[in-house]
Amino acid sequence: MVKISDLKVEQVLKNEFEGITRDLLKQYAKASGDTNPIHTNDIVAERAGLKGVIAHGLLSFGFISKLFEDLLEHGKYGNLIDISVQMRGMVRCGDLLITEATVKKIEGKRVYFDVKQATFTNIDIKDKDGNIVKQFEAGERGYITEQDIKRGLVKTKEVPEGFLTYRERIATPGQAIIEIFD
Repeated sequence: MVKISDLKVEQVLKNEFEGITRDLLKQYAKASGDTNPIHTNDIVAERAGLKGVIAHGLLSFGFISKLFEDLLEHGKYGNLIDISVQMRGMVRCGDLLITEATVKKIEGKRVYFDVKQATFTNIDIKDKDGNIVKQFEAGERGYITEQDIKRGLVKTKEVPEGFLTYRERIATPGQAIIEIFD
């Protein structure tokens, strides 16, 4: 049960999803009726200049609404009043999708959030000598651009196998409003 008193300004709600796969995209295409082949066929996606399939925008958007629907237990404790987002970055197979909603203000029974959905795209893992130990789809297909590097989106961190290179980018920023019943 969620109450207004449970929420504080600057509190962050978070959801992580690491299951973006070609099979999931095919299932979503069938269920949603959005059978645009850029979501399910690498050859068509490449011909469209995408270097490989991309997730449906509404699939990733669904994780934003799910964050609030889970909080409100699907209308049991309140309503989702509004979500407005800008879809700025593509979500790809293998991405870790992290959705965060930060409480910005609380007025009466309404809670206002800043929302951001980020993608973490693994590129490769290198050993201490710079040799590739493991390469991910993003590295194989060239998903990372010079612009990503110039913007400081490409990062490295130490992992047990060596040094992971990955891209971290905000794919979908926005706002949301919920209303709590209590």
